[in-house]
Amino acid sequence: MWLLNQLKGYSTFDNTAIIYRDNNISYRDLWERSEQLACFINNEAKTNNPIVIYGNKEIDITVVMIACLKAGKAYVPVDTIFPKERLLRITDMTETELVFNFSDTDIVSDDFKTVNATWLATICSKYRNRVISSDNWVKPEDNCYILFTSGSTGLPKGVQIKRKNIENFVSWFQEYCKIDGDDHVVLNQISYSFDVSVISLYVYLAMGKTLFNIDKAMLEDIRILFSYLRKSEISVWISTPTFLEICSFDASFNADMLPKLKKVILAGEVLTKNLVNTLNGKFNRLEIINGYGPTEGTVLLTACRITQSMLDDKKDLPIGYLLPNSVYRLVDDNGEEVKDGGTGELIVVSDSISEGYYKNPEQTHQSFFKTKSGQMGYKTGDMAFVQDKLFYYVGRFDFQIKLNGFRIELGDISNNLNKINFVSNSVVLPVIRNGRINSLTAFVTLNGRTEASNIKIGIKIKQELKNLIPSYMIPKKIVILDQFPLNSNGKIDRKKLMENI
Repeated sequence: MWLLNQLKGYSTFDNTAIIYRDNNISYRDLWERSEQLACFINNEAKTNNPIVIYGNKEIDITVVMIACLKAGKAYVPVDTIFPKERLLRITDMTETELVFNFSDTDIVSDDFKTVNATWLATICSKYRNRVISSDNWVKPEDNCYILFTSGSTGLPKGVQIKRKNIENFVSWFQEYCKIDGDDHVVLNQISYSFDVSVISLYVYLAMGKTLFNIDKAMLEDIRILFSYLRKSEISVWISTPTFLEICSFDASFNADMLPKLKKVILAGEVLTKNLVNTLNGKFNRLEIINGYGPTEGTVLLTACRITQSMLDDKKDLPIGYLLPNSVYRLVDDNGEEVKDGGTGELIVVSDSISEGYYKNPEQTHQSFFKTKSGQMGYKTGDMAFVQDKLFYYVGRFDFQIKLNGFRIELGDISNNLNKINFVSNSVVLPVIRNGRINSLTAFVTLNGRTEASNIKIGIKIKQELKNLIPSYMIPKKIVILDQFPLNSNGKIDRKKLMENI
């Protein structure tokens, strides 16, 4: 595997691989600790079921990920923004034997063994003189990782990404990631549960660069965040447009704070010209890469460098050129291919496309297909058009949206809202401002009457949701209705609801 071979080449180096708060790890220690943990995993996990990792941005999470790859096991990163109930759903669905727990939450079950972060030093000491054979490393047809995304049934869907998928992506996208030898620090802020984080691990760590980790506690206080950024010396910034936009609102976020910043890689949301122009006003000679891709397509399927001609064009910014050795179709509501220049649902066939959802053949069949040549195809649900080989994003085909870089099935939120005992029915809709999804609003009807005010009911609903779904999926606004408006078909009139947002 390219990543592991690269890391093996750096295994005698004391260069810093990862910085996290006041801690760091060298490439030498990263290799040795992952060897020891790989031996432990190989000894403890008797099946090929994936290994679950529950945490945020701790250094040893990356060590465990690499150890899993060495042991030939897929890993499942679950961020602590997910409540315990969501984690346990995932452990049930994967039938995992091992959960590495980096959180303060007690994770105990008869179905798997929990390895707490405080035990890792003892484990590494026990396996100090052990190495794992490269024969155990993940094979091209093996899963490297499984990312669980929001599912319309209320249960998360596990997107399985094989080694051949990730290596196809890296062989293409690494050209966009090149930086000068003296520039070596890369922002590692994106949650490991979000596929764009893969760029840091599989591209930049494989290049021998230094990852600068930012955790969720830093993100909650911009003063703390900026204090770390000032001493980071980062030259590459990877994030969603929204996160970068929030930072750019502060006047102090400029070249004085990040004097070495030269490259920005943005994905997960619509990139606006306003943000690009703001960045160009704050930084000199900044290279901005815009990318697009569903998790099912292994991080990104299209990418491009933003040029002045793109900014001058009347159209919105493009999402890029399709990766090589891939084909696409744009189809209308009837599945018919649209004419040149027309807008339709984007369908992509590529070696980067996943083989489907983990142990979920029904939903896999709905979204994936295999060509006669054996390549996988995926119906993205995204509307797009193509001009001069550049792809332009138009919007979602269904009720699946992206908010702050996280993909969310609105039906997932509704299904969980409806689990609350005093909720009768619900509809969740996106709030769109300036062409971008800003937040979510939930419209709710109740079971019977209550003396509590609508404000108190809304607060109670949000409290209940915290135990059911990740915080980023909780609607900002709860609207209590006596009844839903209906359209001519007797269905809930979503357009009417949108008028009230």
